[in-house]
Amino acid sequence: MRRRRKIPVITKKVLTGIIVAGLAVCTVCFAAGYASFTSLFRKQYDASIRSIGEAARECLNPERFEYYITTGQRDGEYEGVFTILQDFVDKFDLNLLYVSSVKGENYTDITYIYNPVKKGGQWTPFEPGYFEVYNEPHYNSSAKKVFENAEIIVRHTFKTRSGSHITAMLPVFDSNQKVCAVIGVQKSIQEFVDARWTFINIIITVEVLIAVLFGFLFTFYFNRTFIRPITLITRETDHFSSWGGEPSDILLTVKNQDELGTLAHTVHQMEIDVYKNMQELKAVTAEKERISTELSVAAKIQSDMLNKDYPPYPERKDFELFAAMTPAKEVGGDLYDYLLLDDDHLMLTVGDVSGKGVPAALFMGKCKVLLDFYSYLKLSPAEIFNRANAQLCKGNESELFVTCWLGIYTFSTRELKFVNAGHPSPVLYSNGEYTWLKSKPNFVLGGMEGLQYTEHSIRLEKGDKLFVYSDGVTEATDSSNELFGDERLMEAVKNTKDMSAPQTLDCIRSKIDAFAGEAEQFDDITMLSFELKQ
Repeated sequence: MRRRRKIPVITKKVLTGIIVAGLAVCTVCFAAGYASFTSLFRKQYDASIRSIGEAARECLNPERFEYYITTGQRDGEYEGVFTILQDFVDKFDLNLLYVSSVKGENYTDITYIYNPVKKGGQWTPFEPGYFEVYNEPHYNSSAKKVFENAEIIVRHTFKTRSGSHITAMLPVFDSNQKVCAVIGVQKSIQEFVDARWTFINIIITVEVLIAVLFGFLFTFYFNRTFIRPITLITRETDHFSSWGGEPSDILLTVKNQDELGTLAHTVHQMEIDVYKNMQELKAVTAEKERISTELSVAAKIQSDMLNKDYPPYPERKDFELFAAMTPAKEVGGDLYDYLLLDDDHLMLTVGDVSGKGVPAALFMGKCKVLLDFYSYLKLSPAEIFNRANAQLCKGNESELFVTCWLGIYTFSTRELKFVNAGHPSPVLYSNGEYTWLKSKPNFVLGGMEGLQYTEHSIRLEKGDKLFVYSDGVTEATDSSNELFGDERLMEAVKNTKDMSAPQTLDCIRSKIDAFAGEAEQFDDITMLSFELKQ
């Protein structure tokens, strides 16, 4: 049994689009023709009905209107005028012709003077003086314009008690050129209404037939010329994506000597190139996964190098201490450390290596080992920096450097000796006030050989606190690239007066996160909190 060929989806879309476009074009043409037809009709009928009204008005004697209204009598002059008006009705196939006086606040009170009607029509003529109250907004408003502004009104009325018709209402002037009556001429336009519907039906039928015929003819041509090669290309790309990126030679059968032929052969070549790239990508991905695994191991090693226990020295009740570092990448370039060198000396350190990632992490590890080593030698903070700087400058071809703050607190003397190598000033809480522990900073570690670092000292009392941090805290940014800054940090630290060291770091980090919002962390964030309890 022969398999029935499935119509491509693009063919269906093209057919639908062409039919819709054809209908749209035909609709525009129809709308333009209909507008022109209607406009021409209105102009012709308007001019005709106005002319009839003006001609009929010339036959009237307004000076006799009041007499006819008051007495209702038909004298010889009345009969003569009536006969002329009736002749207008008969010759011009009018529905009716009326001359009336319209009064009342809303021009609803009508008194008829003349009222000849179409013979055999639905209307019965009124005798002179016949009165009625007629509430019809369009008529009433038109009568008002005639009597108050002496306007000539032409109205097209559809589906009223007298059917569809066109009416002209003209003012009738007395000898003083004052409007004393209105003459109305009404003619049926049912013929036009019927013609209009016939016109619409014919146009719509022709429009649909032309659109469908044009759509099918165009689609047949389009399908043979374009759709077939496009379908072949589509099927091949689907096959390529579904079968693991293995290309076939089916596109080489496309023999079109045009852009589609070029496209088919280009797609075939692209499949070959993609297949090669996919094989290379697999190798690169495997290598990337290996590197990622190694980075994870490096991050774990780096994390293990940092003290994370709380409390770090459970046996010591005379101070509280905690620190934390959040890297911006897998591994960080910040460092912190605290070492109880002996029962009387505690070393505190926070540093920030220039750059990020693996190079910064390696340089950080080297710096930390050096600082720890020289601290255990019981050197002063300044001498520790002097020696560490000399070692960091050796072989520093990457030109990395470290901003660092290091302090050694002596419990017996309550003296804190510290040195600052280009690092942000810590926040000190003492005597009930928060201040910056400012000192003239020295140059960064690893930046220049032969430097001598300056040492400073302060005295700490019971209840004093020290908050040391890296510039990732103050330089955290929000989505508008606004910095967290020193002022926000000081306000955040002031809210931690009665908090423990871990609570202090959690509070400040929550303030930073709330400020940054959805903005990505671009620098390592390191914080250390120290409080003297006794």
